[in-house]
Amino acid sequence: MNEKKEQKITDDPTITTATEELTPINNSDLDIDKLIERIDLLAEDKNPYSVSKEIEEIKSQFYLKLKADAKDKEDVTVKSTNKEEDEVRVEEEKALHPLEIKFKETYGKYKKKKFEFRKNREKEEGENLKIKKEIIKNIDKLTQEKESIKKTFENFRILQDKWRSTGNVPQTENNNLWQSYHHHVELFYDYIKINNDLRDLDFTRNLEEKTTIYKKAEALINEKSFNKAHHTLQELHEHWKNVGPVKRELREELWARFQNISRILNKKRNNYFLKKKEEDKKKLTNKNTICKKIDDLTLEIISSHNKWQETTNQCNELETEWKNIGRLNKVDNTIAWKNLRASLNNFYNKKNAFYKQKKEEGNIALTAKISICEKAEALQNSTEWQGTGNKLIALQTQWKNAGFTPAEKSNKLWKRFKAACDIFFNARKAHYKAKDKEKEACFKEKTKLLKEVKEFKTTTDSKIGIEQLKEFSNKWKTLGHVPIKKMKINEEFFALINSKFETLGLSKKALATEQYKNKISSLKGNDKAVSNEKQLLKEKIDTLKKETAQYENNMSFLGINKGTEPLRKQVEKQISIANDEIDALKQKLQLLSRG
Repeated sequence: MNEKKEQKITDDPTITTATEELTPINNSDLDIDKLIERIDLLAEDKNPYSVSKEIEEIKSQFYLKLKADAKDKEDVTVKSTNKEEDEVRVEEEKALHPLEIKFKETYGKYKKKKFEFRKNREKEEGENLKIKKEIIKNIDKLTQEKESIKKTFENFRILQDKWRSTGNVPQTENNNLWQSYHHHVELFYDYIKINNDLRDLDFTRNLEEKTTIYKKAEALINEKSFNKAHHTLQELHEHWKNVGPVKRELREELWARFQNISRILNKKRNNYFLKKKEEDKKKLTNKNTICKKIDDLTLEIISSHNKWQETTNQCNELETEWKNIGRLNKVDNTIAWKNLRASLNNFYNKKNAFYKQKKEEGNIALTAKISICEKAEALQNSTEWQGTGNKLIALQTQWKNAGFTPAEKSNKLWKRFKAACDIFFNARKAHYKAKDKEKEACFKEKTKLLKEVKEFKTTTDSKIGIEQLKEFSNKWKTLGHVPIKKMKINEEFFALINSKFETLGLSKKALATEQYKNKISSLKGNDKAVSNEKQLLKEKIDTLKKETAQYENNMSFLGINKGTEPLRKQVEKQISIANDEIDALKQKLQLLSRG
């Protein structure tokens, strides 16, 4: 019989001819908690095998995300300096994650239910096998009984109905059992072929039922879910097999029609999965391209916190873009996830290495900043305003160059350092403020004294005049300092004193001496100016000594005769002038040294 050529339909729920299961939920988009909720819901299904593929997929996604979550936590974990704390942390890490415990409980419940379902199914299928074998025996017996055709046919109908209502048998027995059944049905119809009316009636009923099956198959063309259509078509084929034969002249045509619509549905489904395979190929390429972009983020050395933050944001954006591409088939999805994880691990390993180094540098910087704080605190009460101020400014530069430290520690140390600096600089500011007041008062007094000197009329007695002018100079010095911006008054005063000396009728030498004494008085208190003046005098003395030595050397070449006498006298005069000037400079140097 041609209907024996109908395709084999599987009964075992563990076997599927589908290329890929299409699930209403994209499990890769669910977080760990939602995955547990999903598997808990699926575990309640009456047939555990109908959800087996999705549950195994959820299991894979769960452990991928659990591993990723554990890695992220590892990336940001800062080890304690306390050995006991580290040991506790390690022990905690060895223990199962609370979510993993919950997942194992739910998955274990599903596995137990699946085992019990399988066990009960195998028992049920064994019982069904016995029943169907008994039905075949009874159909065979009908051809040997001497009952009326009508009674025999009624018994046959009862056996047919019982066959149809009996459930699945073991997969290994299904095909042979169905062929045996169909064979005995054919023999029965051959046996009762003398009663055409009954046979035709059965043929008509079978035709109606198979026509209904065909129409249901035809309606599957509009079914949006390819897997649903496929599974329904399998059920229709199974139903077709269990329906009795139709008239011989209709069998080929009817089966051909049903077979053709099956081919159309299968081709439509296969085209879909071929198209999806191409789409998955493109998706995988795009996902791998994104992984390459993530790898490229760290090709150049990143040496700053801000740059790492910027790059991490870029990495997160790329990861989101990767996920938005969508899910692939199981094989490609596993590859894609593996590639992504490798790229992310590479990125975060480099990031962690950077911050590990920063942490080590931070510890060094922390030690340095503590030392700076201690040095600043040792100087905070000093009254050496200039020197200590320079030292604290140098410490501030050291602080800036000390390097990065964690904000919570750096802020505390900065407050400590700043407090020490503020104590000194506030005290210095207060000190100079008080000094400024004193200098302003001094300036007022010196202004009065300057006016007094201007109005002073010198005496004809040079000794008395010198003493009077010296008193003015001594009084000027005792008044103290004036503000820097008003120091020109000092120059004005000593220039005025010098002009007064010129009115005393002193010799040129005496005038020069007194005026230089006056200059010395103007330099008093300015160590740098005094030092510069000493250096200048010494250099002039050295220069004159060299000139004198040169003159004396030149004298040695002059003969003693009337022709050279004028020249000798001229050189001797120059030597005498130079020696006098040297003596005057030495006197100034002595006066300067005595102060």
